[in-house]
Parts: sequence; C-alpha cells; structure tokens
Amino acid sequence: MSLRVPTVVSVAAVVAAVAAGAIGGYALAAAKSDGPTDSAKAAGSGLATRASLEQLLAGKPITPTGKTRTFDLAISETSWELVPGVTTQAVAVNGTVPGPTIRVQEGDAVVVNVKNNLPEATSIHWHGVHVPNDQDGVAGVTQDPIAAGATYTYRFTASHAGTFMYHAHGPKSREQIDRGLYAPFIIDPAGPDPIAADVEQVLAIGNWMVGTDMASMGAMSMDYNYYTINGKSYPATAPISVRQGQLVRLRIINPSQTLHPMHLHGLDMAVVAKDGEALPQPQRITTLDVAPGDTYDVVVLASTPGTWLFHCHDLHHVTNNGEEPGGLIVPIVVTASGGTTAAPSASPSASSTSSSAAPTAPSHTAAPGMTAMPGMGG
Repeated sequence: MSLRVPTVVSVAAVVAAVAAGAIGGYALAAAKSDGPTDSAKAAGSGLATRASLEQLLAGKPITPTGKTRTFDLAISETSWELVPGVTTQAVAVNGTVPGPTIRVQEGDAVVVNVKNNLPEATSIHWHGVHVPNDQDGVAGVTQDPIAAGATYTYRFTASHAGTFMYHAHGPKSREQIDRGLYAPFIIDPAGPDPIAADVEQVLAIGNWMVGTDMASMGAMSMDYNYYTINGKSYPATAPISVRQGQLVRLRIINPSQTLHPMHLHGLDMAVVAKDGEALPQPQRITTLDVAPGDTYDVVVLASTPGTWLFHCHDLHHVTNNGEEPGGLIVPIVVTASGGTTAAPSASPSASSTSSSAAPTAPSHTAAPGMTAMPGMGG
C-alpha cells in the first residue's frame, strides 16, 4: 500500500461520475430551471465550489500568546561525518546537520537572528509557515541576500500548528541544501495535542555528493552517492526504541531534490497530516511517497515486538557509495511489554530566549532527545 498525493481518480470512478452528471454535467444541470441550483447540487455531490474553496483556503485566525521566542542561528562550513570513516564539508546550522529544530507554539512571536559565516551569500525560507511577504526569505525577491559575514533578523508570528522546515533559498540554495542547510520547524497547537503520541521522532531526509566539487557540477546534476536521515547514513542512523503498545509519531521532512518512497516493515502507518495540514481522514498504509519539499506526520502503533526497518524503497537510496545496506534506513525497535527501552534520539532543537507580555500558556511536551544546542541561549 502506498499514498500518492494528489490521488489519481480511477477510470471507473470517472465513468460513474459522468453518468451521474457530476463531471461534465453542468450544462445539463443548467438546462433544467426547475431543479436545485448548481451550488446546491455541487454541495450535495461533494464537488468543490467557490465558497467551499474560499473557506478551505482562508487564513486561519491566530491568537497571539504574548510570548516572544528568539533564536540565534549561525551558518558555517564544517566537517561532517555521514557514517564512520566518511566525512564531507557540510553547510551546517549551529554546527549540526540538520540544523537545530525550532519548536514554538502557534501564536508565538518568533525572532530569528541568522549569522552568515559562509564565504558566500545565503537566505532562509520558512517552508510552509505563513509569514509576511518580506520575511519569506527568498533572496532577490523578498530580501537582499545575507552577505558573507552579515546578520539578518526574521520576525513573524507562528501560524497554524504543524510540521514544517526551514532551508536555504539564496543564490546557491541547491548546493547549500544538498550540503545540509535545512532543519525542522515545528509549531505546536495552542491547546492539547489531539494525537498525544507516547514517542515522537523527527526524520529529515538528505542527499549528498561526496567526493564531488558541487560548484563545478551542472545545474541539473544529481549524482548523489550518500543518503541520510538526520544527517547520518545507515548504520549510523539512530534507531527508534519504543515499548510495545506505544503510539509513535514520525514527523518526516524532505528538503532533498529526490522522491523517497518510505516503507515500513511489520507495522502500518496512519498518515495524519501533510505539509502541516491535518488530513480529514487518516489513511493506513505501509509505503509513503515523500516528494521533494513534502512534510508528513505519520503515526505508528508499536503492536508487535521486534526490529522493524523503516527505509526508502528506491534501493539506490539504501546504499553508501553503491554498497548496500546503507543510506535511508532507520530501525524501529519494539520491546515486548514489561521490557525496558531507551528514549530515541532526535534532531537537535533550538533553544530560545522567551519574553512574555501575558501569562505563559501551558507548556508542550517536546520530542524525546530534543536538547538545547550550545550557543542557542538559555
């Protein structure tokens, strides 16, 4: 089973719809003046109308929390180990790949100070987060590039809850993202989380060209030979350790330039959100196509003890420089009831300084292993 978005309508469904006058039947419906209006018929058949689309796409109201979260991000080149014995020059945020997870609550005021320590320009885009146009982070369109050695401050209010990311969007965004300039951005709901998972893990997918001078490559070159989850290739990827019966939430982000069909062994996934938007009807699957730029929230019930692989089913992506196994593989280790297990590690999170003009809202539960990064404030 796999989820592919958007869903392709089957031929049988189209034929049935045409026969019922639901597709291509507007002229027939309009010819009958004594029947229901077009909009009423559309509503009854589940077809989109202007009113329903405007309602769907309308901006969601944001209630300010009165809190300001301030983050300091430093972008620098650093030596990064993908797997023991294999290092490459990465573009890291605060010394890590992916960069530290920024986690806030919807309605928080967010201030991000970005220091560019690269020898070239860059900028940061808040992928999927609704921000003012001049804070969107597209160099040459909404802002001047952040020059080498310069600092730029982004300011916006955290929009609706969901799983998002931030990544380079400057003159060399292709190369910088491929070298690690990306990170998760999570916005928690103002109220209780309805999913209330026992364990949460962020999985950031990356592609690498190790041993290649990327600056000399053609614009469309994608000769990747290493693939990472949270900056590491299997067997260096951190296993997700859980107890039987626990509910596990995986927040998957794909800033890479390739499609990854992620397959889970032994257990099923329920897809509950895509691109930060909750799905009206979660879908039970075992394989999820994660396209470039996608974010997904999936939930797994750890029902069966054992070590179950979660991996990309494009088998070239489970190699390290052509040698299998490697790349995009993460073991999910389910310990039988009554056993013990260690908390899984997750991508590092960005600490923030917080100032409040109003009573502090109830705190949320952070993902296991999300610890403060050095230099991120107290």
